[in-house]
Amino acid sequence: MNEAKNQTYIEMGEKAVSGTYGRYPICFQSGKGMYLKDVEGKTYLDFVAGIAVNALGHGDAKYAEVLKEQALELVHVSNLYWNEANIKLAETLNKVSGLNKAFFCNSGAEANEAALKFARIYGEDKRGEIITMSNSFHGRTMGALTLTGQTKYQKSFAPLLGGVQYVPFNDAQALKASITDQTVAIMLEVIQGEGGIVEIEAAFSHEVKAICKEKDILLIVDEVQTGIGRTGTYFGFQNYGLKPDIVSCAKGLGGGFPIGATLVSEKVAQKLYPSCHASTFGGTALASAAANYVLGEIQKRELLAHVQEMGAYLTEQLQHLKSKYPAILDIRGKGLIQGIQIDDGLPTGKIVENAMTKGLLLVGAGHQVIRFVPPLIVQKGHVDEMIGILSEVLETLK
Repeated sequence: MNEAKNQTYIEMGEKAVSGTYGRYPICFQSGKGMYLKDVEGKTYLDFVAGIAVNALGHGDAKYAEVLKEQALELVHVSNLYWNEANIKLAETLNKVSGLNKAFFCNSGAEANEAALKFARIYGEDKRGEIITMSNSFHGRTMGALTLTGQTKYQKSFAPLLGGVQYVPFNDAQALKASITDQTVAIMLEVIQGEGGIVEIEAAFSHEVKAICKEKDILLIVDEVQTGIGRTGTYFGFQNYGLKPDIVSCAKGLGGGFPIGATLVSEKVAQKLYPSCHASTFGGTALASAAANYVLGEIQKRELLAHVQEMGAYLTEQLQHLKSKYPAILDIRGKGLIQGIQIDDGLPTGKIVENAMTKGLLLVGAGHQVIRFVPPLIVQKGHVDEMIGILSEVLETLK
């Protein structure tokens, strides 16, 4: 084993790759199931999953075979034409979401850009204002960045787009006060991911539904992180009694292959027209084949029920951990998107770094929150292993 390999690749990367990421000093080489291996041969238990992307874990042989077979048959033809894999994917997404039409792109940010444009098309130049939530995160392209209710991400990029208001999440009074005759849509995440794993409250959900119905305001739900089975249902909104008009998804949809989608209700679909929006690589045959495999495996392996079971077990084990360590202030989330809030006296960065040295990958979310978004194939033994390592780290740092 060459123990200088990580550093060698890091030095090469720092010279060749733009400095837009703050990276940990690891270069990964391979993965299998719940585990990753770096270039020096060290193994890590992965509770990050590419930030809620690798739904089926790493090294799925059938997934690789599906991509190979599709690549040999057809990769890309442009959206001037139809392709069979993409039509099948649209049908499946419409069926499991309850929406009517699908637009395809390459990422969550692009899916939210489409959502923004589709809402304004619906407004027909008479209404164009969108209300979004403080502490939300919707992406880093300019439209998605404007929709994001966190100034730390918007620094250096003024002026942002106009026509976007921010209201405190779960504050029904503030939401009602912000509605004007220009409001065309309300946008939210049912669980704020980057905002610290904060769930929508029942009273707020009810108010959103009532406002949208009364005033013909569209409801946009960003399911980029919560969609594709992560909460134990196909989409997170299905847990909260909401019926959105536009849903964005990405991350877990392709199981690691880049693909995003914006799903729309019939009343939105009726307003769309050729050339109103497009994406060269949106819904390629190869990306669609990857997503079809992921959705097929979710059904075949009964992963929705599995996520519910593992989510309950994860919550239970985190509760035990909280009872032992006063630094854990709160446990949040649902299914396999959960988080623990840590006392300000114990920086989460230290916890993440110390866990990494012990072979566990974790990621932060918002202020002093550690997020748990493992592959959907996680088992109780993996949860136990994670809790054991995290307990060792907290014991050392307390």
